[in-house]
Amino acid sequence: MPVLEVAPGVSVLKDTQHTLLFGCPPEVIKHLMLKGIGSPDVIVLPDTPYRFDVLQNCTEFPLYYFLFVERNFLSGKKLTIVGMPTQLKANRKLLRLTLLGPTREEYAAWGGSAHFEQLYREARALAVKNKDGVELTIDDFVDFVPFKNGVAIKGDIRIEHAGRNIYRSGGERIDINFDTPQLAPYDLKPDFVTSAPTHFGATVLGGASGFIADKPCSGLMLHYNGDNMLIDCMPYLDQVLNARGMATTEIRSIFLTHIHDDHCNIFPLLRLSNRIRFLATREIFEMAIMKLSLQTLLPAADIRAMFQFTEVKPGETLEFFGMKIEPHYTVHSIPTIGATFRMKEGGTTRSIVFIGDNKSFSDIETMIQQGITPRAKYEILKQKYTERHDVLFADGGMGILHGNPQDALDSHSDRIVFMHLEKLPPEFDATFSQAVSGKRYNIIAGSATSYLIRAMQILTDAFRGISHEWSAALMNNFHIVTCNAGDVIFKQNDASKGLIYIILSGTCSVMVHDGKRLAEKARKEAGDFVGEMAVLDQNKVRSASIVAATPVTLCAIEENLFYEFLIAEERSDEMKNLWRVRSEIEKFYPFSEFSDNVNDRIARAATRLRVAAREPLVEQGKKDGEFFIILSGEFRVTHNGVEVKILRAGDMFGEYGSLADTARNATVTATTDSVVLEIARGEIRKVIESAPIFNFSMREIMIARAKELKVLGAT
Repeated sequence: MPVLEVAPGVSVLKDTQHTLLFGCPPEVIKHLMLKGIGSPDVIVLPDTPYRFDVLQNCTEFPLYYFLFVERNFLSGKKLTIVGMPTQLKANRKLLRLTLLGPTREEYAAWGGSAHFEQLYREARALAVKNKDGVELTIDDFVDFVPFKNGVAIKGDIRIEHAGRNIYRSGGERIDINFDTPQLAPYDLKPDFVTSAPTHFGATVLGGASGFIADKPCSGLMLHYNGDNMLIDCMPYLDQVLNARGMATTEIRSIFLTHIHDDHCNIFPLLRLSNRIRFLATREIFEMAIMKLSLQTLLPAADIRAMFQFTEVKPGETLEFFGMKIEPHYTVHSIPTIGATFRMKEGGTTRSIVFIGDNKSFSDIETMIQQGITPRAKYEILKQKYTERHDVLFADGGMGILHGNPQDALDSHSDRIVFMHLEKLPPEFDATFSQAVSGKRYNIIAGSATSYLIRAMQILTDAFRGISHEWSAALMNNFHIVTCNAGDVIFKQNDASKGLIYIILSGTCSVMVHDGKRLAEKARKEAGDFVGEMAVLDQNKVRSASIVAATPVTLCAIEENLFYEFLIAEERSDEMKNLWRVRSEIEKFYPFSEFSDNVNDRIARAATRLRVAAREPLVEQGKKDGEFFIILSGEFRVTHNGVEVKILRAGDMFGEYGSLADTARNATVTATTDSVVLEIARGEIRKVIESAPIFNFSMREIMIARAKELKVLGAT
């Protein structure tokens, strides 16, 4: 039985009886479909729940495909999922939540709502039942088989757990460790030129379902006031955005319609440089947090703190920075919402409707007759279809859970665009259009003012307290430069052309040639500066090439003017210190994964401290709260006098005292003369609260520290 590598971190072992899948990232079913491999009947969950900002335990759509697309459910077959007991417990709860919806107890824990009982009743009506009409549980669909003493056995299948992400089965060794980022299975047809700013409009990021192999799942980027709101979050978000000339740093908010995996693959949002607003109903937000917690095995409370939740309530209008949002419930297998988004242009109101996943009107009529769905809900949905809007994004996926394009035949909207489709039925070709990745709908055009506002925001974030005079001088002496993907902005070893840049949209690669080969050393994203340090050093030769990795929009400022600003406002020492600290810490993980503006926030809050050998910096039992990053030297960590570990350059300590308000649980003492960055408790909290990627990394460290102490206590 040869092992077939499907993608980095994903392998298949196939014989005449079984197909075993090792590793389960998003869209894995599409990978298998494109390679002509059938649905797996056994999935082995890897030890690593996430890698390269991609989850590795996305079993939801493989389960749906196995049960309902390949119709194994009708023949009484069950999917087998193998993993460690903790993983399986979380995965069982996850699949129950996404397939069957919340329990009454979970609804009660999320507070009271007049809608909860109705949502629960609809989910029960749409749930899969046996021939006697009894609703099935998740264990009727899946056999969860744990590793016991390193072995999992199901019938004639035997799988050995031979090491971290290493397995043996059928005489074969399967190693799914990987060091190459996974790619989406479909061609995203990337843009090569930048798009003009939009005051109000939408860009289609994807328009297909989770079972259309060669296209991305459904989702939009809504543009408002020059800012961007995700409407749902499909898999491989960074790749999808980069294809459209956007960076993840350009996301300001997300409107989440529901938690099915093709709409709610939101793990990358935990890895953003800035905390975003999360718009949803209370239960959908809590379901999303629960889902992330079950996939990452991080506490739900920690994940919840990484978002700024804004509750939307169907039937009520939310005023959102000059945009009105009118949410509505749909009829789906789990709680699902859509919304109407409105903005004013002069005296005219313009509108975009995103219906959300929704059953066909004929199916809803049947549910009304059965007393399951109230007619008032149906009338709200029908009104969205019939009244006039600039664009109506509707569910045309058909089948038992999705809408039918014929539902929109009476719509008065200017443009009707269907999601969840591979292609429109022929009878609708000249009537409606299909959501295809890259399509843009510009409802209210933007202007150069949008560039000015964005540049000013970045400047004021980077230079706190910048004077009105200098902000005016810089903003009145810039010009916009747009670059195609692949354009060279700076060339290594070339003389300066007298400009620095602020990246307003897209991403750039920092490329360095060492005389033997060219390698990407870093990525610069929207919000970062390019070439600013050469101004301080008065270095007229570029030390690296800067290449547009996507279509890029830049704000160009004259070097001399920028230098005068730094000198006049006495900011050169501050800038040099930021650059020095950033250069020191970005050599180490996790700082190497952070954007410049996150590392700059850390640098601004830090004080350099020299520590003599044998000097304790942290003492067990004390309640001080400083946080430390080691730049050089070595420290010994002891708990109750017993050595726990040795810390070296790049390591951090003091996180419990800084974040948990608890007494120090260990003593940390320098073993050599060392240099650290010290950050006060209040300052490190501000940085962590503002940067989900740093928050996430800190939570990982705290969990690892707790495990170390637990092992120590057991010995």
